[in-house]
Amino acid sequence: MLAQRKWRYIDDIIKKLGVNIMLLGNTGAGKSASGNTIMGEDRFLEHFSPQAVTYFSELANTVVDGQRITVMDTVGLSNTQVKISEAKRQIENMLKEKDVHVFLLVVRLGDKFTEFESKLLKWIRQNFGADIFKRTIVLFTHVDQLHEPVERYLHESKSLQSIIHQCFGRYHVFNNRDKGRAQVNELLEKIKKVRMMNGELSRYSIRDYRKVQHDLLMKDCAIGAAVCGVMFFMIAPALGVGKAAQTGAMIGTGLLALAAFLGVIILARKCFS
Repeated sequence: MLAQRKWRYIDDIIKKLGVNIMLLGNTGAGKSASGNTIMGEDRFLEHFSPQAVTYFSELANTVVDGQRITVMDTVGLSNTQVKISEAKRQIENMLKEKDVHVFLLVVRLGDKFTEFESKLLKWIRQNFGADIFKRTIVLFTHVDQLHEPVERYLHESKSLQSIIHQCFGRYHVFNNRDKGRAQVNELLEKIKKVRMMNGELSRYSIRDYRKVQHDLLMKDCAIGAAVCGVMFFMIAPALGVGKAAQTGAMIGTGLLALAAFLGVIILARKCFS
C-alpha cells in the first residue's frame, strides 16, 4: 500500500514536470519521423530517404493526457552537409532552452551496422559524457520492414546487442507508419521508469554538457602541447641545433606551450561559465 502511494506520488511529480526528450542518431535513422509519432502530428520535416532531411535542430511541444512533452529533433550526426561544430552548436543552443530527461538513440533496423553507428556511440560518449547512457533508450525504427520477429533479429546481431547493453538493456521499437498511440504510450512508460531510476528530478543540463566540452578541450590542448615538444626534440638534431641550444629551446617551447595551455583554460572558462 505504501509502495503504491509512493509510486502515485512520483508519477504525479513526473506528470507535472513534463518530459523533455532529445533524439540523437545518424542521417536517415528516422529521428524526425519518430518525433512526429511521439507528438501525434507532423511537427518535423520527414522524408523516406537515406539522405539528410533535417539541417537544423528543432524543438516542438505538445500535451498528452495532461503531461507536457517536448521533443528535440537534432541534425543527423553523419550528415556531411552540416559541420560537426555546427551540429554541436545547435545542440548546445537547445540545451540552453531545455534540460533533457531522456535521450532516444535512434537506430534504423534492416541496415547493416556500419562504421557510422560505431563512431556515433563514441562521439556521444565523448561529447555528452559516459553518464548519458544512464538516461538513454535505444529506439529502433523501420520495424515494419523486417521479415522476422524483432527479438530474433536483435538476438542475431552482436552489434545491436552491444548498443542495447551500453544503454543498460533499454530499447523500444517504432513503426512510424503506425499512427496509433499504443507504441507511444509504451515508450512513455519506459521513459518514466528511466526517470525514476535516475531520480524524478534528475536531468541533463547545459552545465553538464559544457563541463564535458571543457574537459574535452583541456585534453586536446594537453595532447597538442606534448606533441609539439616531442616533435621539436626529434627534428632539432637535423637542424644542427646543439644540445645546449636544444635544452634552451625545449624550455622555451615548454613555456610557450604552458602559456598557450593556460590561455586556453582561461578562454574555456569564459566560454563555458
